[in-house]
Order: sequence, then structure tokens, then C-alpha cells
Amino acid sequence: MKKTKQNNLQLVMSLKKGDESAFKVIYDTNIKALTAFINSYTKNQPETKDIVQDAFIKLWTARNALDENKSIVNFLYTTAYNGFIDKYRKNKREQTMLDGWLYKRLVLWANEDEDVKLRKIILVKIAIEKLPPKCKEIFILSKFEQLKYSEIANKLDISIKTVENHMGKAFSIIRKEVKEKNILNLFLCFMKKSFATN
Repeated sequence: MKKTKQNNLQLVMSLKKGDESAFKVIYDTNIKALTAFINSYTKNQPETKDIVQDAFIKLWTARNALDENKSIVNFLYTTAYNGFIDKYRKNKREQTMLDGWLYKRLVLWANEDEDVKLRKIILVKIAIEKLPPKCKEIFILSKFEQLKYSEIANKLDISIKTVENHMGKAFSIIRKEVKEKNILNLFLCFMKKSFATN
């Protein structure tokens, strides 16, 4: 972790001096993962490319204002994510709104290096995308729109028991797909909160 901070400090200082080779190191190190991260949201290669390129352009443009104590990787992912949200709002595309919730909470609770955080975000994102349609719909209504089970039941014209069954199935699938303990504990925590409020 200390080495990572030192590398970040050196890269930021080099960027502030206009060192293009430092920028190339950052680009080469992060382009593949950042592209995969954004593409998991857009599912559109041209749009993903535009968002990712814009994130790197903004990094270079804002280099003089960068904080040596803040992660360059965080800057890139936050900038790219915000770019995705801007495009989503502009185009009014019909995509789930789970991504902001997921990104923010996993970054807050996963106290590891940036690469580990990103890997966990992607793992959970993939697991949720694999949920059956009805199961996924109910999971999103509960966890991302924060509806109570009774509200979901009324909205979908189903019983509360059916909602509970789908939520149980959702977490069962997530547990199988995401085997890391920290992620599992995070989701179990939210599941308990949801049961407590119904």
C-alpha cells in the first residue's frame, strides 16, 4: 500500500511538470480495466471509447490542480463514471440505476487497493446482471430504489412472500457468483436491514 502511494505521488508530481511519459504510464496501466469497467455499464463500444478518452483528457487538462495525496486511479474512475451518468441523462437510455449505488458503497466499504476495489465492483455487477429478470427487478427495487417489501408487492401486484423468495434467490445467486467474504458480508448487511424495515 505504501509503495502504491509513493508511485501515485511520483506520477502526480511528474504530471504537474507536463511529463508526457508519466501520462503514458498512467494510460497504459489503466486503459484496459477502465474500458472494461465503463463498457459493463454502456454495453456500447463506441460510447465507452468516448467516455474513457474524455476521462484521460480531463486528467491531463486538470494535471496542475491534482492533489498528490489523492489517487489518480480514483480520479479516472470517478471522471469516467460521471461521464457515463452525463450521457445516460442526456440520452435518457433505459438502463438500471444500480451502478452509482454499487460503486459508491463498494468503494466506501472495501478498504483495499484500487485494483481490488475495481475487481469487486465488476464481480458484483456481473453477478447482478446474471439474476433472472423478475428476480433482478425486485432486487433493484429493494436495494437501489429502496422500496420496502410491502411497497414492491403492491407495485408488482404480488405477495410479500413472493418478494421475499425472489430476494432470497437473488442473494443465493450472488453468494455463488461472488465468493469473497467482504462482498458477501456487505450484501448480507443490506439484506438484514431490508428485512428489519418490513
